[in-house]
Amino acid sequence: MKNKDFIDVSGHLEIWKVYNNGSEEKVFDDKNTITSGMGVGLGLLYAGSGAADITNFQIRYFQLGIKGDTIISTYGVSETLLVSALGQVNGAADYKSGGLSYLPLEKHNLMDWDGDVRSTTGGSYANDWFFGVLPDSSVKRVDLNSVTYIIWIDDKSCNDLAPATLNEIGLFMQNPLGTDPKRSQLVAYRPFSDIAKTDDFALVFKWTLNF
Repeated sequence: MKNKDFIDVSGHLEIWKVYNNGSEEKVFDDKNTITSGMGVGLGLLYAGSGAADITNFQIRYFQLGIKGDTIISTYGVSETLLVSALGQVNGAADYKSGGLSYLPLEKHNLMDWDGDVRSTTGGSYANDWFFGVLPDSSVKRVDLNSVTYIIWIDDKSCNDLAPATLNEIGLFMQNPLGTDPKRSQLVAYRPFSDIAKTDDFALVFKWTLNF
């Protein structure tokens, strides 16, 4: 299922800090990498050999991670998972600081490069990974060929990571194989400069994909 002949999709990511006093600061602005998982998922869709429900091919999940700086100069289209996704060891607590976060999460499987289930690498979650949910209100049609995904990490979220810092993010196709439980596929990825998240600000990721 590893497919390097993926379609002509491009993307661009902006990251903003939104402080509690209402001021905003752009801290990242660059293109992302569309991974081979996008081609695999859309190939299944066009061939009619994946999930029966077309909604399973929508991009509906994201993950944040803390070790993207280790591949900042080597990452590419072959990425299938974040270097160290939040939740593998500490579970939802990595996202929901003190239980006060409003961030919606789901827990299900991650698709590996060959279509099989990818196991986690720590903690007690076995094959279950934590994903942030992208509701309908977070998906904006920009024009005929562009969609922007707005990921809001409120001021109460991801504040208990020190000394680790946020420095990678991925977008995931919902469940292109139509499995039960869901098996989400990484379709876009980007490491970025370290952000030490605190309750002084929210983070907004504005991720635009051009098809």
